[in-house]
Amino acid sequence: MKLRTMLLSVFIAGCYMLGDCLPKASPQSTGGERNRTLVSYQTEDGWIIHGTLFFPQTASPMPVPGVVILSEPGIRNQDTHSGNLARAVNERGMVALTIDMRGNSLSYGKKDFEQFSLKDMEGFRLDILGAVDYLHSRKEVDGRRLVIAASGITADYAVRAAAERPDLIQAIVLASAHKLGDESREYISYRRTLPLLVLVGDREDRTVQKIAAEPYFLSENRDSKVYFGLDRGAGMFNRPPQVAEKVAAWLDDNVTGLGTDTEISFQSEDGWPLRGNLLMPANADGNSKVPGVVFIHGAHHDQQGFYFLAREVVKMGMAALLFDGRGNRKSVKPDAEGEGGGATPAKDAKAAIQFMANQGRVDASKIALVTATAACEQTVRASMGDPRIKGIVAMSFYNPSPEVKQYLTTSDVPLFLLATVNDINADGSSLDEGTKEVYRLSKSKYTDLLLLDDAGRGANMLHEKPELEPVIVRWLSARLESEAVARKHSWYE
Repeated sequence: MKLRTMLLSVFIAGCYMLGDCLPKASPQSTGGERNRTLVSYQTEDGWIIHGTLFFPQTASPMPVPGVVILSEPGIRNQDTHSGNLARAVNERGMVALTIDMRGNSLSYGKKDFEQFSLKDMEGFRLDILGAVDYLHSRKEVDGRRLVIAASGITADYAVRAAAERPDLIQAIVLASAHKLGDESREYISYRRTLPLLVLVGDREDRTVQKIAAEPYFLSENRDSKVYFGLDRGAGMFNRPPQVAEKVAAWLDDNVTGLGTDTEISFQSEDGWPLRGNLLMPANADGNSKVPGVVFIHGAHHDQQGFYFLAREVVKMGMAALLFDGRGNRKSVKPDAEGEGGGATPAKDAKAAIQFMANQGRVDASKIALVTATAACEQTVRASMGDPRIKGIVAMSFYNPSPEVKQYLTTSDVPLFLLATVNDINADGSSLDEGTKEVYRLSKSKYTDLLLLDDAGRGANMLHEKPELEPVIVRWLSARLESEAVARKHSWYE
């Protein structure tokens, strides 16, 4: 965070050019043509907002991401986006909804924007929430993969609306966002799971450019980016260097690439209900099968410890299963107080492996496991004798039991072992020594060991050293022979 702030002035100089309510009335369709439809909806405070839905030319058998594109009050109406950003996201397979904000163009209502008070402009947030909820209601749209694209004065209201729909909004695009309030700035800093694409125009002076670029420097999401373009605000989408296409490509990576996220449940062999999330890549359309990765958390953790890594796995064309072991978070039984709550036991890991293997779009012969700390031992136990397991990533392995030691000397399953140097417990045991022992015992010639300084322990290593994530993903894809990754990375050839 501090580094981004320190680099702000240097960055601006060096990169001057880029070369809480559902709508009260049911949304109405008011006519349309082959790939666009005029729509309207009513906001919480009674305004009728008009917009246009733009659909990709080729229909998808599965719901696709949706992008809400806001007009720029007093400057540009929704039509300005029909030939640029709406078209560009359609070409990437996403649905676009352009709207006229209240007091403007088709959403004029009874009062012109130029006569709005600050209180009147607060209604922009309701316009945006209504648009988000409308897209969420469409069967063609994946309501949990939505984006808001805002320009100029609407940027602040867009961020605030996103803060009210954190489970739906997966990214924000901000063009000339030089009037963000403290609430929006705080939310951007706080929500590290939300990537931002920030656009800064050349028609703004250097002081305004610095302010407009600030959301990027506030964001702690590793996928946030800043682009510079000609003109300002929504005008940048009509000018070179192909800003609309660059925005659509970024959304393709960071929203479409997330695939689908479905809440799931299954049972262990002894009847414990386990709950989690199944993430399927966008290319898993039923015509081809994809590899699967099961994440198994350690003690004092839950599935959230693997949140970012799982998303990167899915972006690279592999399915990901995140779940809470018994007694943790979503997998708590009211009548089982005091049971579970520690590291995920082997019987839970086995059930998760079987659940993943049963998914029709998953290649059951290509499954890998990712685990940490006290669950490393249990994960190896769960994999014993299972030919579907093609690799295990284990972070901070405790000293293995005699049974696991014996198995490692005979198993061909490769391991990617990670640990922090001199990671010592209070009882004197050493996790880096345990990890190194597992490496020495492993029979597989593809087993790898990575020792790091000051990297934390277990899943915390992913927070301390986010650069580990692409390394782990590449290792997994090589073990699982992921065709999607092979196409994206020349190193695979």
